[in-house]
Amino acid sequence: MTDKNKKSMRGDYQAIFEKAYHLMDEAIIAGNCGELCGYHCCRRNDVDGKQLGMYLLPLEYEYMQCAVVTDYDLHSRRQYNLPPKIKKSYYIYCHLTEGCLRDHRPIQCRTYPFEPHLENGAFSLVIEKEQIHGCVLIGRNSEWRQAFIDGVYNGWLELMKIPIIKYNIEYFSKERIAANNIMTRYTSNGFDNPISPATIAKVKSNITI
Repeated sequence: MTDKNKKSMRGDYQAIFEKAYHLMDEAIIAGNCGELCGYHCCRRNDVDGKQLGMYLLPLEYEYMQCAVVTDYDLHSRRQYNLPPKIKKSYYIYCHLTEGCLRDHRPIQCRTYPFEPHLENGAFSLVIEKEQIHGCVLIGRNSEWRQAFIDGVYNGWLELMKIPIIKYNIEYFSKERIAANNIMTRYTSNGFDNPISPATIAKVKSNITI
């Protein structure tokens, strides 16, 4: 690849990330969802004291977060369960003590509790059965703003134009299918099934504020 082509590709990827960030900048519900749970998913330590952070997407640090993120670990495939084609991944920690840098939120913050999913070539958003954070909003899905859902859906369609991100989605989709770890899914036709009261109760029981 020539230097000119590399420069063009970098410009394309930058534009894709910026468009995705814009599309995914909608609030999930009216108001500040963090006030519902004391910013539970922003905490830096689990109940057992283990440090908690979040993974950035491949290339997200380089294109969108390198000027913002100061507290992170660099995880390598030798030490962690990363997809074979991804040699390193940035694992960042929230700076809640400084207040949420909302304009610079990474993709995971913008799209939770949805995960991108590819199965038999078809794209959907899914909510996994296994929830680290036990988000109270899963039990209030009737309040989710359609603008949030549409923004997340279209943002991921944009991000999948970057081959390594599409590969990353495909890899974790296969793991999710193998583990039967899909609670519900959303396609362009809407949700395939409602979230059951039993599931909502289970999610709520996992919350420790």
